Amino acid sequence: MIDFAGKVAVITGAASGIGLACARLLAREGMAVALLDVRADALDRAVLEVRSMGADAVGIITDVSDEAAVEAAADEVVRVFGKVHLLMNNAAVFIRGPAVSMAADDVWDWLLRVNLYGPIHGIRAFLPRIREHGEGGHIINTASISGFLVGPRRNGIYSTAKFALVGLTEALAQELVGTNIQASVIMPAAVSTEFYETSAQHRGDLGGPNEFPTAPPDTAAGMSADEVAARMLAGIKSGQFYIATHADMRAPLEARHRAIMAAYDAAEGWTGSADGQAK
Repeated sequence: MIDFAGKVAVITGAASGIGLACARLLAREGMAVALLDVRADALDRAVLEVRSMGADAVGIITDVSDEAAVEAAADEVVRVFGKVHLLMNNAAVFIRGPAVSMAADDVWDWLLRVNLYGPIHGIRAFLPRIREHGEGGHIINTASISGFLVGPRRNGIYSTAKFALVGLTEALAQELVGTNIQASVIMPAAVSTEFYETSAQHRGDLGGPNEFPTAPPDTAAGMSADEVAARMLAGIKSGQFYIATHADMRAPLEARHRAIMAAYDAAEGWTGSADGQAK
Protein backbone atom coordinates (compact mmCIF):
# COMPACT_ATOMS: atom_id res chain seq x y z
CA MET A 1 0.00 0.00 0.00
CA ILE A 2 1.26 3.43 -0.97
CA ASP A 3 -1.95 5.41 -1.33
CA PHE A 4 -3.81 5.39 1.98
CA ALA A 5 -6.29 8.20 1.38
CA GLY A 6 -9.91 7.12 1.37
CA LYS A 7 -9.14 3.63 2.61
CA VAL A 8 -10.03 1.86 5.84
CA ALA A 9 -7.76 0.67 8.65
CA VAL A 10 -8.61 -1.64 11.53
CA ILE A 11 -6.38 -1.63 14.62
CA THR A 12 -6.73 -3.87 17.66
CA GLY A 13 -5.45 -2.73 21.02
CA ALA A 14 -6.09 0.76 19.70
CA ALA A 15 -7.16 2.59 22.85
CA SER A 16 -3.61 3.54 23.86
CA GLY A 17 0.08 3.08 23.15
CA ILE A 18 1.28 1.90 19.76
CA GLY A 19 -2.25 1.17 18.58
CA LEU A 20 -3.51 4.69 19.22
CA ALA A 21 -0.36 6.25 17.78
CA CYS A 22 -0.87 4.23 14.58
CA ALA A 23 -4.55 5.23 14.49
CA ARG A 24 -3.58 8.90 14.63
CA LEU A 25 -0.93 8.53 11.97
CA LEU A 26 -3.12 6.57 9.56
CA ALA A 27 -5.88 9.15 10.08
CA ARG A 28 -3.42 11.83 9.01
CA GLU A 29 -2.79 9.77 5.88
CA GLY A 30 -6.49 10.10 5.06
CA MET A 31 -7.72 6.72 6.25
CA ALA A 32 -10.93 5.98 8.09
CA VAL A 33 -10.01 4.07 11.23
CA ALA A 34 -11.82 1.40 13.23
CA LEU A 35 -10.34 1.22 16.72
CA LEU A 36 -10.86 -2.09 18.52
CA ASP A 37 -10.15 -2.57 22.21
CA VAL A 38 -11.62 -4.25 25.26
CA ARG A 39 -11.37 -1.12 27.46
CA ALA A 40 -14.55 0.88 26.93
CA ASP A 41 -13.61 4.20 28.58
CA ALA A 42 -10.15 4.34 27.05
CA LEU A 43 -11.60 3.42 23.67
CA ASP A 44 -14.13 6.24 23.82
CA ARG A 45 -11.36 8.74 24.54
CA ALA A 46 -9.21 7.38 21.72
CA VAL A 47 -12.02 7.61 19.18
CA LEU A 48 -12.75 11.21 20.18
CA GLU A 49 -9.06 12.03 19.77
CA VAL A 50 -8.90 10.56 16.26
CA ARG A 51 -12.15 12.24 15.26
CA SER A 52 -10.82 15.57 16.52
CA MET A 53 -8.27 15.32 13.71
CA GLY A 54 -11.12 15.41 11.19
CA ALA A 55 -10.95 11.68 10.48
CA ASP A 56 -13.76 9.16 10.28
CA ALA A 57 -13.36 6.82 13.23
CA VAL A 58 -15.41 4.24 15.05
CA GLY A 59 -14.71 2.36 18.26
CA ILE A 60 -15.77 -1.26 18.67
CA ILE A 61 -15.37 -3.00 22.02
CA THR A 62 -13.69 -6.27 21.09
CA ASP A 63 -12.04 -9.06 23.02
CA VAL A 64 -9.64 -10.44 20.44
CA SER A 65 -9.37 -13.73 22.33
CA ASP A 66 -13.03 -14.37 21.41
CA GLU A 67 -13.33 -15.37 17.75
CA ALA A 68 -17.05 -14.59 17.60
CA ALA A 69 -16.39 -11.07 18.93
CA VAL A 70 -13.76 -10.46 16.25
CA GLU A 71 -16.12 -11.72 13.54
CA ALA A 72 -18.82 -9.39 14.84
CA ALA A 73 -16.34 -6.51 14.79
CA ALA A 74 -15.45 -7.28 11.17
CA ASP A 75 -19.13 -7.19 10.24
CA GLU A 76 -19.51 -3.85 12.01
CA VAL A 77 -16.50 -2.31 10.27
CA VAL A 78 -17.90 -3.28 6.86
CA ARG A 79 -21.34 -2.01 7.85
CA VAL A 80 -19.92 1.38 8.85
CA PHE A 81 -17.17 1.88 6.26
CA GLY A 82 -18.01 -0.59 3.50
CA LYS A 83 -14.51 -2.04 3.12
CA VAL A 84 -11.32 -2.95 4.96
CA HIS A 85 -7.85 -2.37 3.49
CA LEU A 86 -5.42 -2.53 6.40
CA LEU A 87 -5.48 -4.70 9.50
CA MET A 88 -3.09 -4.17 12.38
CA ASN A 89 -3.16 -7.00 14.92
CA ASN A 90 -1.71 -5.04 17.80
CA ALA A 91 -3.60 -6.10 20.94
CA ALA A 92 -1.39 -7.87 23.46
CA VAL A 93 -0.85 -8.55 27.13
CA PHE A 94 2.37 -9.11 29.04
CA ILE A 95 3.51 -11.26 31.90
CA ARG A 96 6.95 -11.45 33.47
CA GLY A 97 8.01 -13.65 36.32
CA PRO A 98 6.42 -17.10 36.02
CA ALA A 99 8.96 -19.60 34.72
CA VAL A 100 7.97 -21.50 31.59
CA SER A 101 8.75 -24.75 33.43
CA MET A 102 6.33 -23.91 36.24
CA ALA A 103 3.55 -21.77 34.76
CA ALA A 104 0.08 -23.32 34.91
CA ASP A 105 -2.20 -23.71 31.91
CA ASP A 106 -4.39 -20.78 32.94
CA VAL A 107 -1.40 -18.44 32.61
CA TRP A 108 -0.46 -19.84 29.20
CA ASP A 109 -4.07 -19.76 28.04
CA TRP A 110 -4.58 -16.13 29.07
CA LEU A 111 -1.53 -14.87 27.24
CA LEU A 112 -1.74 -17.10 24.16
CA ARG A 113 -5.44 -16.38 23.65
CA VAL A 114 -4.66 -12.66 23.29
CA ASN A 115 -1.15 -12.57 21.83
CA LEU A 116 -1.41 -15.46 19.37
CA TYR A 117 -5.04 -16.39 18.89
CA GLY A 118 -5.99 -12.72 18.72
CA PRO A 119 -4.02 -12.24 15.48
CA ILE A 120 -5.27 -15.61 14.20
CA HIS A 121 -8.85 -14.48 14.78
CA GLY A 122 -8.10 -11.13 13.15
CA ILE A 123 -6.64 -12.76 10.04
CA ARG A 124 -9.52 -15.19 9.68
CA ALA A 125 -12.12 -12.46 10.12
CA PHE A 126 -10.62 -9.63 8.09
CA LEU A 127 -8.54 -11.20 5.32
CA PRO A 128 -11.61 -12.45 3.42
CA ARG A 129 -13.07 -8.97 3.62
CA ILE A 130 -9.86 -7.43 2.29
CA ARG A 131 -9.92 -9.92 -0.59
CA GLU A 132 -13.55 -9.17 -1.41
CA HIS A 133 -13.03 -5.71 -2.87
CA GLY A 134 -9.92 -6.62 -4.88
CA GLU A 135 -8.21 -3.28 -4.17
CA GLY A 136 -5.34 -4.81 -2.24
CA GLY A 137 -4.34 -4.33 1.35
CA HIS A 138 -1.93 -5.03 4.14
CA ILE A 139 -1.87 -7.00 7.38
CA ILE A 140 0.59 -5.90 10.07
CA ASN A 141 1.22 -8.02 13.16
CA THR A 142 2.83 -6.34 16.14
CA ALA A 143 5.34 -8.85 17.42
CA SER A 144 8.26 -7.58 19.48
CA ILE A 145 11.98 -8.00 19.64
CA SER A 146 10.87 -10.74 22.05
CA GLY A 147 9.72 -12.63 18.98
CA PHE A 148 13.39 -12.98 17.99
CA LEU A 149 15.26 -12.89 21.29
CA VAL A 150 14.54 -14.38 24.70
CA GLY A 151 15.84 -11.99 27.33
CA PRO A 152 17.08 -12.79 30.83
CA ARG A 153 14.12 -11.17 32.57
CA ARG A 154 11.77 -14.13 32.91
CA ASN A 155 9.51 -13.12 30.03
CA GLY A 156 9.61 -16.55 28.39
CA ILE A 157 5.83 -16.99 28.18
CA TYR A 158 5.52 -13.69 26.35
CA SER A 159 8.45 -14.54 24.08
CA THR A 160 6.95 -17.93 23.23
CA ALA A 161 3.80 -16.25 21.96
CA LYS A 162 5.73 -13.61 20.04
CA PHE A 163 8.04 -16.17 18.42
CA ALA A 164 4.90 -17.99 17.27
CA LEU A 165 3.43 -14.73 15.95
CA VAL A 166 6.54 -14.13 13.82
CA GLY A 167 6.16 -17.63 12.37
CA LEU A 168 2.47 -17.05 11.75
CA THR A 169 3.23 -13.82 9.88
CA GLU A 170 5.96 -15.46 7.79
CA ALA A 171 3.53 -18.23 6.84
CA LEU A 172 0.83 -15.68 5.99
CA ALA A 173 3.24 -13.73 3.78
CA GLN A 174 4.03 -16.89 1.84
CA GLU A 175 0.34 -17.59 1.35
CA LEU A 176 -0.18 -14.06 0.01
CA VAL A 177 2.57 -14.26 -2.62
CA GLY A 178 1.10 -13.42 -6.01
CA THR A 179 -1.77 -11.40 -4.55
CA ASN A 180 -2.12 -7.66 -4.02
CA ILE A 181 -2.21 -8.13 -0.25
CA GLN A 182 0.98 -8.00 1.79
CA ALA A 183 1.95 -8.86 5.35
CA SER A 184 4.49 -7.34 7.70
CA VAL A 185 5.70 -7.94 11.24
CA ILE A 186 6.83 -5.04 13.37
CA MET A 187 9.45 -5.74 16.05
CA PRO A 188 9.72 -2.95 18.64
CA ALA A 189 11.83 -3.15 21.78
CA ALA A 190 11.25 -0.82 24.76
CA VAL A 191 8.40 1.60 24.09
CA SER A 192 7.10 4.16 26.57
CA THR A 193 3.41 3.17 26.83
CA GLU A 194 0.86 1.97 29.39
CA PHE A 195 1.45 -1.65 28.34
CA TYR A 196 2.67 -2.84 31.73
CA GLU A 197 -0.12 -1.08 33.60
CA THR A 198 -2.93 -2.32 31.37
CA SER A 199 -1.53 -5.85 31.35
CA ALA A 200 -1.34 -5.79 35.14
CA GLN A 201 -4.98 -4.74 35.31
CA HIS A 202 -6.07 -7.56 33.01
CA ARG A 203 -3.86 -10.11 34.73
CA GLY A 204 -4.95 -9.49 38.31
CA ASP A 205 -3.66 -12.31 40.49
CA LEU A 206 -3.16 -14.71 37.61
CA GLY A 207 0.27 -16.34 37.76
CA GLY A 208 1.12 -15.12 41.24
CA PRO A 209 2.60 -11.83 42.51
CA ASN A 210 3.12 -9.22 39.82
CA GLU A 211 6.72 -8.05 39.89
CA PHE A 212 6.09 -5.23 37.43
CA PRO A 213 2.66 -3.57 37.88
CA THR A 214 4.20 -0.49 36.27
CA ALA A 215 6.82 -0.14 33.60
CA PRO A 216 10.44 -0.61 34.69
CA PRO A 217 12.74 2.38 34.13
CA ASP A 218 14.24 1.13 30.85
CA THR A 219 10.79 0.75 29.29
CA ALA A 220 9.44 3.99 30.74
CA ALA A 221 12.35 5.76 29.01
CA GLY A 222 11.84 3.85 25.78
CA MET A 223 10.96 5.04 22.30
CA SER A 224 7.73 6.97 21.94
CA ALA A 225 4.72 5.22 20.44
CA ASP A 226 4.53 7.95 17.80
CA GLU A 227 8.05 7.11 16.62
CA VAL A 228 7.16 3.43 16.40
CA ALA A 229 4.08 4.35 14.36
CA ALA A 230 6.15 6.50 11.99
CA ARG A 231 8.59 3.65 11.41
CA MET A 232 5.70 1.24 10.88
CA LEU A 233 4.24 3.46 8.17
CA ALA A 234 7.61 3.94 6.47
CA GLY A 235 8.09 0.17 6.48
CA ILE A 236 4.74 -0.46 4.84
CA LYS A 237 5.35 2.18 2.19
CA SER A 238 8.75 0.71 1.33
CA GLY A 239 7.42 -2.85 1.18
CA GLN A 240 9.31 -4.24 4.19
CA PHE A 241 8.25 -7.52 5.71
CA TYR A 242 10.35 -7.18 8.87
CA ILE A 243 9.89 -3.67 10.22
CA ALA A 244 12.59 -2.84 12.76
CA THR A 245 12.20 0.13 15.06
CA HIS A 246 15.11 -0.01 17.51
CA ALA A 247 18.48 0.05 15.76
CA ASP A 248 20.29 -0.93 18.97
CA MET A 249 18.78 -4.42 18.72
CA ARG A 250 20.98 -5.25 15.72
CA ALA A 251 23.91 -6.45 17.86
CA PRO A 252 22.01 -9.05 19.94
CA LEU A 253 20.22 -10.30 16.83
CA GLU A 254 23.53 -10.69 15.04
CA ALA A 255 24.91 -12.57 18.05
CA ARG A 256 21.97 -14.97 17.92
CA HIS A 257 22.47 -15.48 14.20
CA ARG A 258 26.18 -16.19 14.72
CA ALA A 259 25.34 -18.83 17.34
CA ILE A 260 22.98 -20.54 14.91
CA MET A 261 25.52 -20.43 12.10
CA ALA A 262 28.15 -21.86 14.46
CA ALA A 263 25.86 -24.84 14.99
CA TYR A 264 25.75 -25.37 11.23
CA ASP A 265 29.52 -25.01 11.03
CA ALA A 266 29.73 -27.82 13.59
CA ALA A 267 27.26 -29.91 11.59
CA GLU A 268 29.31 -29.51 8.42
CA GLY A 269 32.45 -30.64 10.22
CA TRP A 270 30.82 -33.51 12.08
CA THR A 271 32.81 -36.77 11.85
CA GLY A 272 31.13 -38.70 14.64
CA SER A 273 28.94 -41.77 14.53
CA ALA A 274 25.23 -42.23 15.19
CA ASP A 275 25.93 -43.11 18.84
CA GLY A 276 27.67 -39.78 19.37
CA GLN A 277 31.15 -41.19 19.48
CA ALA A 278 33.79 -39.32 17.49
CA LYS A 279 35.64 -41.26 14.82
